[in-house]
Amino acid sequence: MYEIEKGLKKINDSMVETYIRSITGPGTELEVEAGTTGYKGTPCRKGGGRTYLRFKYSAGDQLIRPITDDRGEAVGVEFVCCGDAGLDAVVKALDFARDVISDQICEVND
Repeated sequence: MYEIEKGLKKINDSMVETYIRSITGPGTELEVEAGTTGYKGTPCRKGGGRTYLRFKYSAGDQLIRPITDDRGEAVGVEFVCCGDAGLDAVVKALDFARDVISDQICEVND
């Protein structure tokens, strides 16, 4: 079992409860934080739900950088890691983030 911490993020005046865990392996340390307000019945930013994801490496062979458009505006994120331990950490981080968000919206989908 691993330790899970609770967090709170403010996104456009909405509070999002998040969950945080650390993933460690040989030469790899990755922290993942995820959470959502769930569905709010509106597909747009004004009244819709909020979702938060954060991946932070403190050790390992990785590259994280923004993807920009022709105007230099950030339109995405590129996330690259190397090594089997890095691959394992990414899989665990994505599984954790998916589980957190799915659990937070399960009442709506059930």
